[in-house]
Amino acid sequence: MNGILGRMKKSALVAAPLALAASLVFAPTASAAPTDTPALGCVRVINLDKPPLGTDIDAINRVAAALGLPGVPNRLGAVCPTPQQTDAEHGVVPYPGHGPIILRNTGSARLQEYCTDSVSEPGATAPIPGTDIITKGLVVFGSGCVTEPNPIAV
Repeated sequence: MNGILGRMKKSALVAAPLALAASLVFAPTASAAPTDTPALGCVRVINLDKPPLGTDIDAINRVAAALGLPGVPNRLGAVCPTPQQTDAEHGVVPYPGHGPIILRNTGSARLQEYCTDSVSEPGATAPIPGTDIITKGLVVFGSGCVTEPNPIAV
């Protein structure tokens, strides 16, 4: 009897972690972004917490402050012309130019940046202050941003 019970306990110990792992793989991706958050596809999204070499963070901070961004920007979306769905179940939410935002690199980005606040400025033919990026489209400065899985790409 001990042999059979022992094997059953051993099987149960192996099966439980496998079931947990399977449930995590097939579970819907959690997102911090509410379903009514506008999402924009950008040619480039820069994480200002780990900026590329040569980025002048002070210049970016000055521009964001002049535009009225509450807080220090920690993401920058360059050329963001493409409204996108927040998630697979909801439609596109128009971006009013400020407030919460989701920034994604255009294409099928696996990750997105959810920012609790943002401000934007139409692009110019001059580089974005503090960078070497020349843009002719919407530039978005985001604060309170976190990187999370893109629920559309999962």
